[in-house]
Amino acid sequence: MRLAAPPIFKAAISSNSSMSLKPTQVETPPKGLRPAWLFDSLTESTISASRRICRICQMHEGEMVRPCDCAGTMGDVHEECLTKWVTMSNKKNCEICKSEYSKSGAQFKPFKEWSKPKPDMKNVFHIFLIIILSILITYVCIIMEERYFHERIIAGEMLTRPDDTGRIFLIIVLALAILNNLYTLAMRIVLYLKKQRRIRFINKHSQ
Repeated sequence: MRLAAPPIFKAAISSNSSMSLKPTQVETPPKGLRPAWLFDSLTESTISASRRICRICQMHEGEMVRPCDCAGTMGDVHEECLTKWVTMSNKKNCEICKSEYSKSGAQFKPFKEWSKPKPDMKNVFHIFLIIILSILITYVCIIMEERYFHERIIAGEMLTRPDDTGRIFLIIVLALAILNNLYTLAMRIVLYLKKQRRIRFINKHSQ
């Protein structure tokens, strides 16, 4: 004798059979539309590819120039960054492409951006020498005045004595020493002023 299945089992069997017979359907996006995550990734890659990066400071902000023959991201650089590099390295050519940087001249930076002079004992020593040598020249001139050098040699047209010749020679030596120290100080001042200038670089090739 065959027993009939309870009604609850019949409903389960019928539902399972109907589920297995239905094909699996996957919704596909309409043509011309793309998922949001794909759109975002493409946008980010496009933006990052179009960004310009300074090859010295690796920053995106600020205006950049291409003063040499380097191509791609290696050609972009900030004027200020390149000015500091050229001043520090004292090189006029690019170390990568070996071409000379294209520039339109140099100008002084705003006074508030000037670097403060660093105290240097050499400068103090040169100033001290100039003062001492000037005092010595003044002292020799006073002695020559007491010996009536002007009246005897210049006004009286008399021959110079050995002591007069020695004093004249001493004044010349001291004056040359003062000029040498003044020249050294002047060169230091010029070097300081050069560091306060900003070189203006321009694009070497039209973009």
